[in-house]
Amino acid sequence: MNAVRSRSAIFDWTMAIAAFWTVTGLYADLGWHIRHHVDTFFTFTHAILYSGLLLLFGIAIVAALRNVAAGSRNLASLLPPGYLLSLVGIVLFAVGGAGDLVKHEALGIERDFDALLSPTHLLIGFGVMLAVCGPLRSALFSPRPRSLVAQLPALISIASALELLHWATNPFFRSNVRAGLETVLPHALTPDAITLQTLHVYEQGSGLMAFILQSLLMMGAAFYTVRNFRLRPGAMTVLFVLGNLLIGVTDSITWGEAAAVGLSSIVAGVVADFFIANMDELRANRMRFAVFAFTVPASYHIAFLIFTAFALGGVWWDPSIAAGAVIDSGIFGLFLGFVAFVAQPGAPADAA
Repeated sequence: MNAVRSRSAIFDWTMAIAAFWTVTGLYADLGWHIRHHVDTFFTFTHAILYSGLLLLFGIAIVAALRNVAAGSRNLASLLPPGYLLSLVGIVLFAVGGAGDLVKHEALGIERDFDALLSPTHLLIGFGVMLAVCGPLRSALFSPRPRSLVAQLPALISIASALELLHWATNPFFRSNVRAGLETVLPHALTPDAITLQTLHVYEQGSGLMAFILQSLLMMGAAFYTVRNFRLRPGAMTVLFVLGNLLIGVTDSITWGEAAAVGLSSIVAGVVADFFIANMDELRANRMRFAVFAFTVPASYHIAFLIFTAFALGGVWWDPSIAAGAVIDSGIFGLFLGFVAFVAQPGAPADAA
């Protein structure tokens, strides 16, 4: 039994690492497109991305062949529990990649929102999502991992899924609160005044939407994890740091902006870990869960604004907008918490 559990843990770890590598490839490609003019499918960033596909496929095939050698004769038992959908995702990833190659060669390379909403890109993203959630699905089978180390493959899997959601909504990650990115309004009416005022309001509105969207995505991942696992302190910090790391680096103009995302993720993770130190009360007490749902995203954005104000040259939002955006981020986390909360006075079956 111990040998079987050990093999299963090794498989979970290898798939979790391969999954995060694949998502890293997606972000390498996204960053290359943001910063360079790309006119061919054959780039080194695509090589990184599709090496993740080959790695996932190779790990799955080795496991399947080993199970066949051990006597498995049906499709459901070819891979460990929870990984059949990962195999489906790998196939969809490959189909989407082949379609993307044909489309790029025939129609050229998409840019901006055309790239974001490209059907082949969405198919690749869906396939990757199915593939990277394998360690998470595996961990949902009883007995569930109890120690932080045992939970790490599932946490890496959830973080990979969170990064994928950021990837699919990347234009709405940046809040552009740094003073150097301010849209300056003229003191007198000029031919450009209306355009600049429109941009000014748009930048503030899109920044607010970035605060709200990131709160919903981060807390959606957090709520799902809290409801399904008896988490150990440190789990939320791992989830938020890994779940925001790639998008933070890719979408930032400077390393300082990337550092702001990283520091804010650590702060939010530490705050969340304070709440999960008492998992039973968090699951059973609606008020404590509500405070958790509001405080974690608000703490993320407070840390982000403070770091930007003191380390990146200031914030161009006035105090009312900044404070209101933080409150809004907490309120939307709270609203999502109302949907996510289900009183769980007991814990799921846990493994030692």
